[in-house]
Amino acid sequence: MSRLPLAPVPVTPALRILAVFLPSRHRDLFLGDLMEEYEHFIVPSLSPMRARLWFWQHAFRAAGHGIRQRIVNGVRWVGRIMGMGGPPAGRKDSGRSQMDILITDLRYAFRRLTRSPGFTAVAVLSLALGIGANSAIFSVVNALLIRRAPVEDVASLVEVYTQDSNGYPYATSSYPDYADLRDGNEIFSDVIGYNLFIAQSEREGEIGLTMGELVSGNYFEALGVHPSLGRTFSPEEDVTPGTHPVVVLGHAFWERAFGSDPAVLGRTIHLLQAPYTIVGVAPDGFNGMMPGIVPDMYVPIAMSDEVMRGFGQSRLERRGSRNLFLKARLLPGVTAEQADEFLGAFSTALGEEFPDTNEGRTMSAIATSDVSIHPLVDKALVPAATLLLVVVGLVLLIACANLASFLLARGADRRKEIAVRLAMGAKRRVLVRQLLTETLLLSVIGGIGGIALANWTVSLLMSFQPPIPIPINLDLSLDRTVLMFTIGISVAAGLVFGLLPALQSTNPDVAPTLRDEAGATTGSRQRWSLRNGLVIGQVALSFVLLIGAGLFLRSLQKAQTIDPGFDTTAAAIVWPNLEMSLVQEDEGRILQQEMVARVAALPGVTGVALVSRMPLGAGIQTTGALPEGVEPPAGRDNIDIDDTNVDAAYFALMGVPIVRGRNFDSGDVPESESVAIVSEAFVNTYWPGESGVGKTIENGRTTFRVVGVARDTKVRTLGEAPRPFLYRNANQLYSPSAYFVVRGTIPSPQLLVQTRASIKEVLPDVVFLQAQTMQEHLSLMLYLPRMAALLLAVFGGLALTLSGIGLYGLVSYSVARRTREVGIRMSLGAGRSEVTRMVVGGGMRLVAAGGLVGIVLAAAVTWLLARFLYGIGSMDVATFVVIPIILVGVALVAAYIPARRASRVNPVEALRSE
Repeated sequence: MSRLPLAPVPVTPALRILAVFLPSRHRDLFLGDLMEEYEHFIVPSLSPMRARLWFWQHAFRAAGHGIRQRIVNGVRWVGRIMGMGGPPAGRKDSGRSQMDILITDLRYAFRRLTRSPGFTAVAVLSLALGIGANSAIFSVVNALLIRRAPVEDVASLVEVYTQDSNGYPYATSSYPDYADLRDGNEIFSDVIGYNLFIAQSEREGEIGLTMGELVSGNYFEALGVHPSLGRTFSPEEDVTPGTHPVVVLGHAFWERAFGSDPAVLGRTIHLLQAPYTIVGVAPDGFNGMMPGIVPDMYVPIAMSDEVMRGFGQSRLERRGSRNLFLKARLLPGVTAEQADEFLGAFSTALGEEFPDTNEGRTMSAIATSDVSIHPLVDKALVPAATLLLVVVGLVLLIACANLASFLLARGADRRKEIAVRLAMGAKRRVLVRQLLTETLLLSVIGGIGGIALANWTVSLLMSFQPPIPIPINLDLSLDRTVLMFTIGISVAAGLVFGLLPALQSTNPDVAPTLRDEAGATTGSRQRWSLRNGLVIGQVALSFVLLIGAGLFLRSLQKAQTIDPGFDTTAAAIVWPNLEMSLVQEDEGRILQQEMVARVAALPGVTGVALVSRMPLGAGIQTTGALPEGVEPPAGRDNIDIDDTNVDAAYFALMGVPIVRGRNFDSGDVPESESVAIVSEAFVNTYWPGESGVGKTIENGRTTFRVVGVARDTKVRTLGEAPRPFLYRNANQLYSPSAYFVVRGTIPSPQLLVQTRASIKEVLPDVVFLQAQTMQEHLSLMLYLPRMAALLLAVFGGLALTLSGIGLYGLVSYSVARRTREVGIRMSLGAGRSEVTRMVVGGGMRLVAAGGLVGIVLAAAVTWLLARFLYGIGSMDVATFVVIPIILVGVALVAAYIPARRASRVNPVEALRSE
């Protein structure tokens, strides 16, 4: 009886890491041969445990060979750079001899480092902090902007966008436009459409919200994505709307919700109380087409109306309903530029055929390899990512300056040893190689510590989720790109910042150094000059980072004081969706009013209001409207205006006064004239110099009479100028997904609990999309400023700490070198305070020089931050006053500790010390 094989070994993260070290030319061939032998010969003939041991033994052996080969190649490369890598004349170079030399140097370096545990610990910690910060931020940048989805032939994929009514070129498309493009082109082999959805799901009695993707039937096939279990969608499942309720589970959801059960195929999962049959499981590592969002499942786009209840119906029929992201695969020989040209002509033809919905809209194509998330998002992310990488790069630079400073001091202490070895015939290149090996060993150990620190840091970063109902899940795993980046900066740090100290340490005046210390004096001055320069550079870079952190902290402080135009005091915000709860409009109106009455009657509640869109929320909601007497833009019959539906209680509850006209009242019913209230900016923009009351607004088939003008509020962002805003009457226009805003005399968290309970009493099966306090709601607008301030403050503090360590090390070394001088001064009558001032003064002169350089650098570069700041300029006076005080305070502490120790030296012992 043959034994069953174990779980497939090749998909484990450990093997992925090992594969990085395999020779790249033979990696795929080796893994294929190894797995074939494992599955067909080893598993049937050995016990499961012995088979697995055999597999990992051979995998590690191959990885070890790859590591050795890479080290040998690296040694040769370094040797060529330094002009010392060639073998003696007449002798062939061999990998074996170089490996022996390397091992000998590593053993020698390891012994040297273990003899100085204090030096080793500080150097490794400094490097680990710098490398860890860089690796952590690079992991995030890699996940957002560099890593591509695991699909076939990314080079032949393009993103297809449709220009929106405001002229923005990177908007989504409608399903009818997608179908016409899919069926009527000669340059794409496939066109796919997809969109996110959120719905209530139920499986085995457990109810919750599910995030998924609605996808076209050819989605998986066109992307070259093959299921790990079962199948994907068949062509007939994407033809007739609402007739094929099937799903493909996301791999992570399958593992989490079904325990990786292979018998999941054929079982059902309920979406909005309707059964859907599970037909497959997506492969591990494939997380859809929306970076940062991991779908729980994939549903055919033909099921849109069934899955998206509560977010609009007839999406497959309405050409004006633009909600699909499109991606297309080019035919061989077709370029993205040709596709863009074709789409221009294609969209022109659509505009002529469907002028009401498509006139003036242009479709375009951008190579998928040129888009990370979305052109608009990329435009904001790339500068922010660049800024963070520069910041952590400066932190690493400061850490490396510490390393170089430590190495210079260590080299000065070893000048006699090196002089003796040179006098006995040692080659300088051998000494440089040994010292450089020691530095590289330090940097590699620091890199290992940095990886551990980076893993902890990215976990911490991911815990700061933005306050939105959609969880953000970035794949921050240690892939080959991040691993190579970490190894690269570790080796570069060792080479660049270890080479100069190594060259300087091996260039003493041999004879004077052997006779006494005189010959070392000149060299010492040179070394001190370089060490002083390193400390000045550290202080200057720390100053720049602290100025940046201070500007963002001041910006956050200003953002928190911006008046949004509405009451931001404590409130509870609950977001139920009645349409997702399968409630029809007539019933929904009655239930909604009953819910309002039930919540208003709760003890401690002082007011309840309904609103279809909260100001300063995550979404943007506009409507096509035409104010009376206003001409629409060319090619348009209306203007896109931000809008919301509110009830009469909203304005008083939110503290938004009606400055002219009246509020909505009980006489405004669905059967009466449609009325609206507009913002002051609306009147100033479209009816300047007029009151606005009594004017009309055309909105599709409905004409609204303006009955009031409300004070302006912030709508989309805190930093925006007053924006035209349209308030429609929620009593006349039913909103099945309206927010309940509740204020009271009890704490907001308690209000949340009571409000949810009261709503569920009216409708037990109600679907809640979100429930949060007013402060949690507003935190979305402050999320990016807060994260920027937090990150820069952390990295600025880290830079300040490293600079303090560098200054402390310099002053401590100065004290050690000048012990005899201190003893002479004290024996001649100098007091402790005088010695302390002398030592501290030497350190603070360096700080002053670094601060001056830092001020110049900060003034030269902070203007780049102006676009990220709220309410302050890049030369904010308060920041440029407070930061130097902080820097001087830390520097004083770093210099005072060794200075105080120097002042307590016994003069007699100091004179005997040398």
